[in-house]
Amino acid sequence: TSGDDEGDTVGVAKVTYFPTFEFPDGSTVVITTGSSFSPSAVVKEGENELTPAISSDVDVAVPGIYEVEYSAINSDGYPGSATHQVFVYDPDIIPTDVTGNIVDVTNATRTGVITLVPGTTNIFHATDMGFAGVFPLYFQMDGDVMTVVPQPFAPAFGVESVDASYDPVTQRFSILIHPQEFAYTFKYQ
Repeated sequence: TSGDDEGDTVGVAKVTYFPTFEFPDGSTVVITTGSSFSPSAVVKEGENELTPAISSDVDVAVPGIYEVEYSAINSDGYPGSATHQVFVYDPDIIPTDVTGNIVDVTNATRTGVITLVPGTTNIFHATDMGFAGVFPLYFQMDGDVMTVVPQPFAPAFGVESVDASYDPVTQRFSILIHPQEFAYTFKYQ
Protein backbone atom coordinates (compact mmCIF):
# COMPACT_ATOMS: atom_id res chain seq x y z
CA THR A 1 0.00 0.00 0.00
CA SER A 2 1.11 3.55 -0.62
CA GLY A 3 1.07 4.48 3.11
CA ASP A 4 3.70 1.86 3.87
CA ASP A 5 6.19 2.88 1.17
CA GLU A 6 9.53 4.12 2.33
CA GLY A 7 9.98 7.79 1.41
CA ASP A 8 6.29 8.60 1.88
CA THR A 9 5.97 12.33 2.68
CA VAL A 10 2.51 12.27 4.24
CA GLY A 11 2.68 13.95 7.65
CA VAL A 12 6.14 15.42 7.04
CA ALA A 13 6.44 19.16 7.69
CA LYS A 14 9.05 21.42 6.18
CA VAL A 15 10.22 24.66 7.82
CA THR A 16 10.38 27.71 5.58
CA TYR A 17 12.69 30.56 6.55
CA PHE A 18 11.71 33.87 4.99
CA PRO A 19 14.45 36.37 4.09
CA THR A 20 15.41 38.59 7.02
CA PHE A 21 17.26 41.88 6.64
CA GLU A 22 19.67 43.49 9.09
CA PHE A 23 21.40 46.84 8.61
CA PRO A 24 24.78 47.03 10.37
CA ASP A 25 24.61 50.85 10.45
CA GLY A 26 20.92 51.00 11.44
CA SER A 27 17.86 51.44 9.24
CA THR A 28 18.69 55.12 8.76
CA VAL A 29 22.08 56.43 7.68
CA VAL A 30 23.16 60.09 7.69
CA ILE A 31 26.05 61.17 5.46
CA THR A 32 27.45 64.48 4.27
CA THR A 33 27.48 65.59 0.65
CA GLY A 34 30.47 64.24 -1.20
CA SER A 35 30.85 61.25 1.13
CA SER A 36 30.93 57.77 -0.26
CA PHE A 37 28.00 55.45 0.36
CA SER A 38 27.89 51.73 -0.25
CA PRO A 39 24.59 50.00 0.44
CA SER A 40 25.02 47.15 2.88
CA ALA A 41 22.65 44.73 4.52
CA VAL A 42 22.97 41.27 5.95
CA VAL A 43 20.25 39.12 4.40
CA LYS A 44 19.63 35.64 5.71
CA GLU A 45 17.38 32.65 5.20
CA GLY A 46 17.62 31.00 8.60
CA GLU A 47 21.39 30.73 9.13
CA ASN A 48 22.25 30.90 5.42
CA GLU A 49 23.28 34.24 3.98
CA LEU A 50 21.56 35.45 0.80
CA THR A 51 22.81 37.94 -1.77
CA PRO A 52 20.19 40.65 -2.14
CA ALA A 53 19.24 42.63 -5.23
CA ILE A 54 19.81 46.32 -4.46
CA SER A 55 17.94 49.27 -5.94
CA SER A 56 19.38 52.65 -4.97
CA ASP A 57 18.98 56.23 -6.15
CA VAL A 58 21.29 57.81 -3.55
CA ASP A 59 22.98 60.92 -4.96
CA VAL A 60 25.75 61.88 -2.53
CA ALA A 61 26.17 65.23 -4.29
CA VAL A 62 22.58 66.39 -3.61
CA PRO A 63 21.10 66.86 -0.12
CA GLY A 64 17.99 64.73 0.21
CA ILE A 65 16.26 61.72 1.66
CA TYR A 66 16.85 58.60 -0.39
CA GLU A 67 15.70 55.01 -0.15
CA VAL A 68 17.72 51.89 -0.85
CA GLU A 69 15.59 48.80 -1.41
CA TYR A 70 16.98 45.34 -0.77
CA SER A 71 15.14 42.25 -2.00
CA ALA A 72 15.85 38.53 -1.90
CA ILE A 73 14.08 35.25 -2.57
CA ASN A 74 14.47 32.26 -0.28
CA SER A 75 15.08 28.68 -1.47
CA ASP A 76 11.32 28.01 -1.48
CA GLY A 77 10.69 30.95 -3.81
CA TYR A 78 9.26 33.35 -1.20
CA PRO A 79 10.35 36.98 -1.64
CA GLY A 80 11.28 39.48 1.03
CA SER A 81 12.35 43.11 0.94
CA ALA A 82 13.42 45.94 3.22
CA THR A 83 14.14 49.62 2.81
CA HIS A 84 17.11 51.57 4.11
CA GLN A 85 16.77 55.37 4.44
CA VAL A 86 19.79 57.54 3.61
CA PHE A 87 19.89 61.22 4.57
CA VAL A 88 22.43 63.31 2.64
CA TYR A 89 23.10 66.83 3.95
CA ASP A 90 25.59 69.65 3.40
CA PRO A 91 27.22 70.56 6.73
CA ASP A 92 28.44 73.90 5.33
CA ILE A 93 24.89 75.27 5.09
CA ILE A 94 23.90 77.34 8.12
CA PRO A 95 20.15 77.14 8.71
CA THR A 96 17.55 79.22 10.48
CA ASP A 97 16.13 77.08 13.27
CA VAL A 98 12.48 76.47 12.31
CA THR A 99 11.70 73.74 14.84
CA GLY A 100 8.37 73.96 16.61
CA ASN A 101 4.66 73.25 16.49
CA ILE A 102 2.77 74.47 13.43
CA VAL A 103 -0.86 74.91 12.44
CA ASP A 104 -2.59 75.48 9.08
CA VAL A 105 -3.84 79.11 9.03
CA THR A 106 -7.12 78.03 7.38
CA ASN A 107 -7.73 74.79 9.29
CA ALA A 108 -6.83 74.75 12.98
CA THR A 109 -7.26 70.97 13.12
CA ARG A 110 -4.34 70.48 10.74
CA THR A 111 -1.27 70.65 12.94
CA GLY A 112 2.27 69.38 12.78
CA VAL A 113 5.67 69.43 14.42
CA ILE A 114 8.91 70.47 12.76
CA THR A 115 12.07 68.81 14.08
CA LEU A 116 15.69 68.74 13.00
CA VAL A 117 16.60 65.36 11.52
CA PRO A 118 19.03 63.74 14.00
CA GLY A 119 22.61 63.73 12.74
CA THR A 120 22.06 66.68 10.37
CA THR A 121 22.47 70.40 10.90
CA ASN A 122 19.97 71.72 8.36
CA ILE A 123 17.48 69.05 7.24
CA PHE A 124 14.09 69.35 8.92
CA HIS A 125 11.11 67.02 9.10
CA ALA A 126 7.54 68.34 9.33
CA THR A 127 5.03 65.72 10.47
CA ASP A 128 2.30 67.34 8.36
CA MET A 129 2.29 69.96 5.64
CA GLY A 130 -0.77 69.10 3.57
CA PHE A 131 -3.71 66.93 2.57
CA ALA A 132 -5.82 65.78 5.50
CA GLY A 133 -3.13 65.92 8.14
CA VAL A 134 -1.04 63.04 6.82
CA PHE A 135 1.60 64.61 4.57
CA PRO A 136 5.09 64.58 6.09
CA LEU A 137 7.74 66.69 4.39
CA TYR A 138 11.52 66.94 4.58
CA PHE A 139 13.19 70.22 3.72
CA GLN A 140 16.50 72.03 4.01
CA MET A 141 16.96 75.49 5.49
CA ASP A 142 19.82 77.57 4.04
CA GLY A 143 19.56 80.63 6.22
CA ASP A 144 15.91 81.62 5.69
CA VAL A 145 15.63 79.83 2.33
CA MET A 146 13.47 76.71 2.50
CA THR A 147 14.08 74.02 -0.12
CA VAL A 148 12.21 70.74 -0.40
CA VAL A 149 14.90 68.09 -0.75
CA PRO A 150 14.54 65.00 -2.96
CA GLN A 151 12.49 62.40 -1.09
CA PRO A 152 9.99 59.65 -1.68
CA PHE A 153 6.48 61.07 -1.39
CA ALA A 154 3.58 58.89 -0.23
CA PRO A 155 2.60 57.00 -3.42
CA ALA A 156 -1.10 56.98 -2.51
CA PHE A 157 -1.24 60.75 -2.99
CA GLY A 158 0.34 60.84 -6.47
CA VAL A 159 2.57 63.77 -5.49
CA GLU A 160 5.28 64.58 -8.01
CA SER A 161 6.84 67.66 -6.41
CA VAL A 162 6.36 70.29 -3.73
CA ASP A 163 7.23 73.99 -3.75
CA ALA A 164 7.86 75.51 -0.35
CA SER A 165 8.99 78.79 1.14
CA TYR A 166 9.46 80.35 4.54
CA ASP A 167 8.87 84.02 5.38
CA PRO A 168 11.06 84.94 8.38
CA VAL A 169 9.11 88.17 8.99
CA THR A 170 5.67 86.54 9.31
CA GLN A 171 7.16 83.17 10.30
CA ARG A 172 4.86 81.40 7.85
CA PHE A 173 5.47 78.40 5.62
CA SER A 174 3.85 78.30 2.17
CA ILE A 175 3.40 74.89 0.55
CA LEU A 176 2.20 74.05 -2.99
CA ILE A 177 1.76 70.37 -3.84
CA HIS A 178 1.95 69.27 -7.51
CA PRO A 179 0.20 68.11 -9.67
CA GLN A 180 -2.83 68.56 -7.37
CA GLU A 181 -2.07 72.28 -6.94
CA PHE A 182 -3.09 72.13 -3.28
CA ALA A 183 -1.82 75.20 -1.42
CA TYR A 184 -1.31 75.45 2.34
CA THR A 185 0.05 78.08 4.71
CA PHE A 186 1.31 77.14 8.15
CA LYS A 187 2.31 79.29 11.09
CA TYR A 188 3.73 78.53 14.52
CA GLN A 189 1.20 77.69 17.23
